[in-house]
Amino acid sequence: MRTLDYQARVLDTLDAWLDALKPEKARADKIAAMAAADPDLGLEVPDFTARAWEALKGAGRLPASRANVPFSPRRDGVGRAVPNVTLKVPTGGGKTWLAVNGVSRIMGRYLGKNTGFVLWIVPNEAIYSQTLKALKNRQHPYRQALDRAAAGRVKVMEKGDRLDARDVDANLCVMILMLQSANRQTQEALRMFKDRGDVHGFFAPEGDQAAHARELAAVPNLDGYQGMFPMVKDSLGNALRKIRPVVVMDEGQKATSELAHDTLYGFNPIFVLELTATPKDVAAKGTKPGRAANLLVEVTGRELHAEDMIKMPLNLDPRQGTDWRGTLTASLSRLNTLDTEARAYGADRGALGYIRPIMLVQVERTGKDQRDGQHIHADDVKEWLLAAGE
Repeated sequence: MRTLDYQARVLDTLDAWLDALKPEKARADKIAAMAAADPDLGLEVPDFTARAWEALKGAGRLPASRANVPFSPRRDGVGRAVPNVTLKVPTGGGKTWLAVNGVSRIMGRYLGKNTGFVLWIVPNEAIYSQTLKALKNRQHPYRQALDRAAAGRVKVMEKGDRLDARDVDANLCVMILMLQSANRQTQEALRMFKDRGDVHGFFAPEGDQAAHARELAAVPNLDGYQGMFPMVKDSLGNALRKIRPVVVMDEGQKATSELAHDTLYGFNPIFVLELTATPKDVAAKGTKPGRAANLLVEVTGRELHAEDMIKMPLNLDPRQGTDWRGTLTASLSRLNTLDTEARAYGADRGALGYIRPIMLVQVERTGKDQRDGQHIHADDVKEWLLAAGE
């Protein structure tokens, strides 16, 4: 699979960020060690992610469109700085290809190893199935990129699979997880934080209370039983918190709520790589500070066009006014017309003539707590379509 020019530019910029990040991380670790050894020195450990970002900014490597957007630091559930970058790539630009190659560089260039754990978070069932199928197929270019990074020792997993610490030590484990499953407040997600009989080797035996106490002290956000007999739960959530996975966030703009953010960084990731066509900045709200997308690189539609990635002509039908229902009515009518034509075409040519017209509706709000009557919400569109008989 050929790496396109704009993809090479993305990966080259990621390389530059990782090269700036690694020495800053080493420096911060030294200062942290001195501060822990002698608290009286009053040493403040610098945010190595911010320093590396400023180095890249000074070298003119960041998108000009974000020149006035300050770096937005991220912290894990224990308070440690977490490198976080967003790659802005238009739909159809090969985000998954960039993700697998990005993981390869993060593991080798920054972490200096080819084993560990990648938590790959996707927004919906369709992308979940596609990603899982591609990464499990040893003949697929995505899987082959991971195999090269891990010398062929790749284990693709789902959240219900058995997990052993020896697997993480010996392989590059890649777990595909849907965003909804990581949501800490859902019943599905709560299972991730319950004791399981198939999560092994991450914590001491049940009777070693001193070891459990040390684990809880070292990683304060572990779920456990406190009191006279402290014990860490043998849960997938706790295993992730101890492993400190590399996180790949597909469609990163869908994980900007406080709940999604806190859950994601509560896994204590060692690196977060977000990919999206529409990066989203989160404004400050109450006591919660704002969070900007740390946009490392921006790919334009022109770059995709130059690589012949946009295969079909775009026929635009601009309309006057602000009534989204009118636009949706016209779109639905057009979809039905295309469907009728596609069925006639398929009837003449059989399976070889199968075409399925689809309609994509982009809304302004999606979260249940974001339906304010002022912005177009996904539920508004859903209710309108149901009323229209779709």
